[in-house]
Amino acid sequence: MSETFDLGSTRLRVVLADPVATVLEGELDPGGGTTWHTHHREDEIVVVLEGNLVVDDGEWHELGPGDAYALPRGVRHAFVNESESLTRLYFFCSPGGLERFFRDLTSGVPPADAALRADLVFE
Repeated sequence: MSETFDLGSTRLRVVLADPVATVLEGELDPGGGTTWHTHHREDEIVVVLEGNLVVDDGEWHELGPGDAYALPRGVRHAFVNESESLTRLYFFCSPGGLERFFRDLTSGVPPADAALRADLVFE
């Protein structure tokens, strides 16, 4: 059984946890997403399977089914499901290890400590 993380309006399932890459399958309820943040350890690719997603990295990108967007490490970004229906997507992160951040969050590690361990900066 895959490891899953319930973050309220966002749910994630670990598809792959490997030193080379982490692959997460996500479901975002309407309004689900994340605040501004920067990955300093990994590059991230977002692929929308179903629904819509807005990615903001200083420019506004509206993604639909089959669309993908690459976010190199060091690029500040946020994303949100602004639609009225569920969005399903994959996050591909390389190198691997980002799943540890979500494991920390759901096991009671304070968010600031979890972010520090993962070399993530939230603003």
